[in-house]
Amino acid sequence: MRLMPKKDVVRNFATALLCICVSVPAALGANRPANHTVHAELPPKIEIIVPEGEPLAIAPYAKIDVTKIPENSALAKSQKQKDTFWTLNDSGGDAVLFAVRGSGEMILPLNSREDYRGIRVSGARNIDWESLTLDEAGNLVIGDTGNNLSNRRNLCFYIVPEPSTSDLVTPPRKKVSFYYPTQNAFPDSSKNYDCESCFALNGQIYFFTKHWTNTETVLWRVDPAVETYQAATPVARFDARGMVTDAALSPSRKRLAVLTYHNIWIFELPAPDENGKVRETDFFQSPHFRRVSAPPLQWQIEGITFDGEDVLVISSEQGGLFRVNVKDISAVKKAIPARVLPEISEK
Repeated sequence: MRLMPKKDVVRNFATALLCICVSVPAALGANRPANHTVHAELPPKIEIIVPEGEPLAIAPYAKIDVTKIPENSALAKSQKQKDTFWTLNDSGGDAVLFAVRGSGEMILPLNSREDYRGIRVSGARNIDWESLTLDEAGNLVIGDTGNNLSNRRNLCFYIVPEPSTSDLVTPPRKKVSFYYPTQNAFPDSSKNYDCESCFALNGQIYFFTKHWTNTETVLWRVDPAVETYQAATPVARFDARGMVTDAALSPSRKRLAVLTYHNIWIFELPAPDENGKVRETDFFQSPHFRRVSAPPLQWQIEGITFDGEDVLVISSEQGGLFRVNVKDISAVKKAIPARVLPEISEK
């Protein structure tokens, strides 16, 4: 064995030490994108007192064909096409939308083939599509925001003109890319950066996180007018009493429904202010809450939408469709916010 000259030993040791000094801070910051700014705090937690009461037993009235849509993870009722609900498959599926009737029957274009696979969203990729809503202009908003391990850096929403059920392809109108400014590690050990819900209001896209380590949720907002990679703005935080799986606004945008695997929230939203906006500080001031109990083989309820102002349609990943009257949620004693939501800075 040939011994290394002393000067080479010293030089190699110095090089190794320099590499360690450089690599340690680099490793600590490497998880965060270069243009990723950090907010140190989330909004104060809103305390909401929920009423005691018997869970509402729900049973499916119809079923979606799971051979075509095996992992239905979102639901949005069309406001311009009669008896039409939009849905999608989650992670690993094609970048396609499906239209179904309220009966669960898939709506097929006249020129579709036996192996029909939905309406393709050109130029889009389904990494983990999990949410679906309609914005105030009637566009579909698709949330590619599934993030079970809190390790994604390519989260986005696709804004798509609502297609006709006879279409085979639809182009995305816009892609809105964002990141969570409170996240510094990828993956994040808290696993609190998953998201399966969204709604559009005030010209913004709002979405609730689905937490895997607690039952809280954070409401975030992004601006679809921003064309660059943007930091989502944290709006509010509260204990949802479960993992949030979807959210929906009523056609009048006066009610907000929030779904978890075991309960439903209904928030009565106030009228818009003089600027035509619903104040974020008032989103959670009129809450209703009720636990729900789905059958064991249909428990994974992950889609919710309004069918009119007073009826909710819920879907399970196993294909079940459920109808719930809003009055059955508000029939129990009203939930009470124990602390008023403070003003949120909109820098």
